[in-house]
Amino acid sequence: MESKDKSKWRMTTRPASRGGIRASLAFLCLLAFSASGICDVVINEIELSAPHNETVWVELYNAGDDPVDLTGWTVQIEDGAWKGIIPLQGIIDPLGFKVAKGKDAWATTGNGTVYLYDALGDKMDRAYPQSDQSHSHFAYGRIPDGRRGGTSADFAFLRSSIGMSNGREVQK
Repeated sequence: MESKDKSKWRMTTRPASRGGIRASLAFLCLLAFSASGICDVVINEIELSAPHNETVWVELYNAGDDPVDLTGWTVQIEDGAWKGIIPLQGIIDPLGFKVAKGKDAWATTGNGTVYLYDALGDKMDRAYPQSDQSHSHFAYGRIPDGRRGGTSADFAFLRSSIGMSNGREVQK
């Protein structure tokens, strides 16, 4: 049955409505705060075929203005059915680099797709499938650092510069 007393109706719906608005605003503020630096961290350089049987590594770059806490983030390398997961931790400074190294026991084919996931498991970046059979000091890197065009053209085969800015030397 409906109540004919409108004052009771208003009293019961207003708090719920205000609560919904407050919850929405809190969520949007949290989303804006937490996303402020997340999308600025990208996969910047990939070594899937290191010389002298050294371990594979992935370099990250923070193109943003704020430091980002990488605790709980992961780098995942996929090569066919094989997956290698590198847990991350620590802070990556603005315009800074952080290198994630795989395990010595990993035997990759030099091929792979690399993904970067945040602490919630959301995909933050993806490096398109790369193939490197050279076992040399060349790797796939972004030029300029942090370039994010969303295509495989973001990466070039260049002299590796682990933990530093990528050079301009591109192997053709």
